[in-house]
Amino acid sequence: MCGIVGMVSDRTDLAQDLVRGIARLEYRGYDSCGVAVRNGSAVLVRKDVGGPSDLQRKGFFQGLSGTIGIAHTRWATHGGVNQVNAHPHVSGNGKVAIVHNGVLSNYRELRQRLKSEGYEFKSATDSEAIAHLIQRNMDRGASVREAVRQAALEVDGTYAVVVMVMSEPFKMWGLRKESPLVVGFADDRAVLASDVLALASLCEEFVYLEDGELVELNARDCQIFHIRDGQKVERSRKPLQADFDAPELGEFSHFMAKEMAECVSAARSALLVDDDEIRNAARSLLQADRAFLTGMGTAYHMAYLGNHLFALTCGRYFPMVTADELPGVVRFTAKDAVLGVSQSGETYDTLKAIRVARASGAKTLAIVNVSGSSMAREVDQALLQGAGPEVAVLATKSALSQAFILARIAVEAGALSGSLAPDKERSLRKELENMPSVLQEWRPSIDSESREAAAHFMGLEKWFFLGRGLYAPVAYEGALKFKEVTYRHAEGMAAGFLKHGTISLIDSEMGTAIFIPPGTDAELRSLTLTALEEVRTRGGPVLAVGALSEEERHHVDAVIGTTGQGQIVDAFLQILTGQYLAYHTARALGRDVDRPRALAKSVTVP
Repeated sequence: MCGIVGMVSDRTDLAQDLVRGIARLEYRGYDSCGVAVRNGSAVLVRKDVGGPSDLQRKGFFQGLSGTIGIAHTRWATHGGVNQVNAHPHVSGNGKVAIVHNGVLSNYRELRQRLKSEGYEFKSATDSEAIAHLIQRNMDRGASVREAVRQAALEVDGTYAVVVMVMSEPFKMWGLRKESPLVVGFADDRAVLASDVLALASLCEEFVYLEDGELVELNARDCQIFHIRDGQKVERSRKPLQADFDAPELGEFSHFMAKEMAECVSAARSALLVDDDEIRNAARSLLQADRAFLTGMGTAYHMAYLGNHLFALTCGRYFPMVTADELPGVVRFTAKDAVLGVSQSGETYDTLKAIRVARASGAKTLAIVNVSGSSMAREVDQALLQGAGPEVAVLATKSALSQAFILARIAVEAGALSGSLAPDKERSLRKELENMPSVLQEWRPSIDSESREAAAHFMGLEKWFFLGRGLYAPVAYEGALKFKEVTYRHAEGMAAGFLKHGTISLIDSEMGTAIFIPPGTDAELRSLTLTALEEVRTRGGPVLAVGALSEEERHHVDAVIGTTGQGQIVDAFLQILTGQYLAYHTARALGRDVDRPRALAKSVTVP
């Protein structure tokens, strides 16, 4: 979850570039942050509670200088959010400094052992043990590289670690196990980072580390070694393959608002994904004995949407299982296929599920937004979204992009399997082709009506989000967005499930947002409207999302209108509606919409 950056140069002051680097990784965590630079023969550490952007604005990092340094922005896992637990962490003799992303499962055992050997801990983190292990190994006579490697062999868990040692002013070390780490090179420096986004403006060539590897680098070059045996690994540099320019707010007050507005360009990019790639993905799923859809959070809800889309287009049931549970409930075979969905391509649970499936010989596919991510490199087929970077923690345009690509695969699967009649296939393809223009047309009214609804329902602190069929995952995703950023309880639910117990919670203080299908699916619409009446009968306030007649509008408290046309397009508009409703409610409540509390965009820990 955390963001880490390390830089080494033989001539350039890097301190402020380190700060800018972790500021670009702030989506990975912003509980606290810090920078350590080599100052003469000692390490100078400056760290505190707060995100890089906040502390940078306050001038917290002014006056730092150095040609080698490490930096970290934290999402707390072990130890409270305070200055002491912030990274970087330094060994007891002040000669080793480290930053760490991941979780050490045996940290209690390590702490106890190191304390018994006389090493003193200052923080409550798991990470600090790494600095002391390296110091201890060096105290015993190991070279720095060997001390770092031996430390890696002693820890259990996940990690990306960057190490700076005061006796080596022109070298730096990195470790990777199940947490991303990439090396970048520029004319005057080498850089280690959690994400290419932190160094894309500085570097033109990159080397991606794989699991179980150690890297030693100087300003000009690097050497990679296997952690298990110290054997050298040969790997060539690669050029940057995408545009990672730092996004600017422009006319928008928040990145979330900007990125929702960019749903149109994200949909256009999804249309440009090569037809052969879409066809190959559809064929892989159809040919498998069993095909599974998986993801976490928003990506899981898009997989859930895909489950309904495949049922609609080709009559096939592709189970969707959350990635954390998938390896425990499925025994994969070489005849299976798994399609993972992940914006970052680094989501820990989704990566783990894909790796388990691949180890059993299953076909693996992924829809990802980052071309150099672990998932994009490891699967048999990666479909790159091309939605562009998201700065806000909440997934908005990337979610719609994922849904769009899943819809394209589903329509292709229907065509390949012969399940779609020719006229139906043409109709669905036309819907997808028109999607960008429909989003562009309807987005302004969805924005304004969501703002009005947010103001109307400000007093409600509890919500149900209901939908049926294709609109059930829309409701689940709307509820997730709402609670992520408003900090108010919202429970997504299939509308038919409400009457089986949960309806007892309906009263005048329990709001219900209900996502209504268009008239093209009369039965599903009728069933959804029945659920609406069941809520109204019990005095519950209702916000309806969809196309309602004038008479139907009299039965609800507020409406956010959508086109009411087609089988797919209205679901996409209602996903966007859930995003805008969450955004405007959060703004009205004074929340930090770009950086909600306790969240991080890229979840890379168990």
